[in-house]
Amino acid sequence: MKRAIVLSGGGARGAYQVGVWRALRKLNIKYDIVTGTSVGALNGALMVQKEYIKARSMWYNLNFSLLFSEPMDGDLKTFKGKVEIFKKYMSNIIFHGGMDVTQLENTMDRYLNRKKFYKSNIDYGLVTVNLSSFKPVLLQKKDISPHQLKDYLMASATCFPAFKVKTIDDDLFIDGAYYEKLPINQAIEMGATSIIAVDLNSFGMTHKIKEKDIPITYIVPRNKLDSFLLFDSNFTRRSIKLGYNDTMKTFKKLDGQKYTFKLNHTEKNFNKYHQSLKSNILKMTDFHGRNKNLTEEILNKNKISAIVNERIKTSQKIMLDIMEYLGEMFKLNDSLIYHVSIYNKSLIEVINSYENFNIELIEKKIKNKETIRLADKSYFIKYLYSKMEVMNDNPKVKKELCNLARFFERDVLAALYIYTIVHK
Repeated sequence: MKRAIVLSGGGARGAYQVGVWRALRKLNIKYDIVTGTSVGALNGALMVQKEYIKARSMWYNLNFSLLFSEPMDGDLKTFKGKVEIFKKYMSNIIFHGGMDVTQLENTMDRYLNRKKFYKSNIDYGLVTVNLSSFKPVLLQKKDISPHQLKDYLMASATCFPAFKVKTIDDDLFIDGAYYEKLPINQAIEMGATSIIAVDLNSFGMTHKIKEKDIPITYIVPRNKLDSFLLFDSNFTRRSIKLGYNDTMKTFKKLDGQKYTFKLNHTEKNFNKYHQSLKSNILKMTDFHGRNKNLTEEILNKNKISAIVNERIKTSQKIMLDIMEYLGEMFKLNDSLIYHVSIYNKSLIEVINSYENFNIELIEKKIKNKETIRLADKSYFIKYLYSKMEVMNDNPKVKKELCNLARFFERDVLAALYIYTIVHK
């Protein structure tokens, strides 16, 4: 049996693959083959060398100066700063045929260890495209001479037109993603019988997998990563964490989808709060016999019906979705591994911090049947929660909440979740 790690292209998002590697080490998952395209080829070479610490150090401290000699100024925390960086890219594309990556080549010299690479028992393959002949070039370790190793790694990672083309022996080469961004077939041809494929959701071509019987485990970012052209340590450190978290979740060692929880914590959280959430739904829809049709309509809505009728597996998924939706709306850190009680506490703290939110504005939007924009959703959920705090024996408030649940089921459930964990 031979296991292959297949790494896609993705520029700055390549930090995510180092997080995957960390998780593979934690899980003691060994591999016999690595294939990669673009940044996946660069990371793959370090995986063949078995130098995780070196790779992590590089990505953890990554900045533009490790890639380009030209200053790339711009505050990447702001939209304006990002625009300035993209203007630099466009200027170099138009006037110079792309960014000069000589500095990146110098950086690779510091991290490549040819002796370890060729002595390693792990096989290796990369993909690039010969622009001179318009043909793909798929190379294995045995095909690459030591003195050309860096050249072909750079050829695979030449993100044309953002980067200048790479010249090798009078031929021009560009990024391998123009032929195959995730070289699974290459790994199969090299003898892989099982595959872990890390797809960074970046640009590139893909081909139909030739062998359908080979088991493939895909690891794909569950959260949005930053642009593949923004090389910043703040972004790459987050990506490393997300790569680790997603891999551990893929192998059932952590819980969650976009957010990450300790193993079995989401099930414990469900067991703790499910009945209370159900009771609060029934309380909200109890009008003392009035508005029976509205009550039935709400209790028959997909998510609410699953919880009230105790369809356990579906209800568990719904509760997790609600928890993570709240995390997204209230901007909790999505790279942390949470103890679920700490996560719930954070939600309560955030919603309690909305002391002077504009109730009138929300009510005006509701009255005028305006769309509640994503930017307003956190205030809308706070508004719903504040109504729930006074809904006991108040049919008018309950009716208002149920009317809103007709159109905003997820938001009402989100507010009910917070109400439930506060009053449990």
